[in-house]
Amino acid sequence: MASDLLPVMASVISSLSRAGLNVIDRKQFRQEEVCPLVIGYWNNLLPIFLILPIIIFSPSSNYLLNDISSLEIIFLALLIQWVAYSFSFAFRNLRVTDIAVLTKAADITVPFVLAMLGFYLITYSFFFLLPAILVIFICSAGMNIVKKTFKSSLVLVLALTAQGLYSYFVGFTIYFDRDFWGLLSVAFSVLVWRFIFSSGLMLYRQRIPHLYYFPRQFLTMDGFYFRGLLTVVTQVTFIFAITANNLLAVWPILNATGCLGAVFAYFFLGEKLAPKDIIFILFTFLISGVAVFVLNYEKL
Repeated sequence: MASDLLPVMASVISSLSRAGLNVIDRKQFRQEEVCPLVIGYWNNLLPIFLILPIIIFSPSSNYLLNDISSLEIIFLALLIQWVAYSFSFAFRNLRVTDIAVLTKAADITVPFVLAMLGFYLITYSFFFLLPAILVIFICSAGMNIVKKTFKSSLVLVLALTAQGLYSYFVGFTIYFDRDFWGLLSVAFSVLVWRFIFSSGLMLYRQRIPHLYYFPRQFLTMDGFYFRGLLTVVTQVTFIFAITANNLLAVWPILNATGCLGAVFAYFFLGEKLAPKDIIFILFTFLISGVAVFVLNYEKL
């Protein structure tokens, strides 16, 4: 029972901390107009230093060499970084509420693809939940914004779907059949590779000076340290969350990040949350809840 409860608790914590990251990102992207590549680079660097002493002086060090050279973990890190950048660019034009609705589409697309591949049996009526979420997204954002953000919205849903599918399959490997310290090594290895990927993008975009000098004119030190701490919490709990035996039941909790981010933005950024926004969010949660019920009912 405790082993089943741990991934659920981890998914709740991961979603809450990711929502906090979204609020910080929104402030940096929209109010301070910072380049997402610069933010991604520096915010991937600090978590490595925060968690490195624990890795060195704990049993996690026994796993580290194999984990950091594992192709499965490298690809997982690539997907997670892709999701992070997708959120960043989506925040440029979409409200937190719009993203809250949009991200719930991944609750449907992941089992949809698994069903198409023959790994899950669900009724065809389940697929009508996806158009329902997309209609709510259009009503929330407005047709003009949807047209303007079509590409970034599509990329965000595709990134979340790819991450969910890969987490579903990699969960069957030996990497997640471990104790706490083994999973912590996986989380640290993911952080290292995320930093490497973000460094590569910085070099590709010729932002070499930002590799060595902290951009104080853009990033506040308080936000930098707080975001680094939240990144550690998010990454570690995410790895624990995807060890769930029934990942499709945990996935909607992980995808609740956008909804929680809308609430946090209301309290900490003073962003308005109109009654219609609350209705849109509640409807998407209802649809997601129906999806979880259908998936578990079909499994039984």
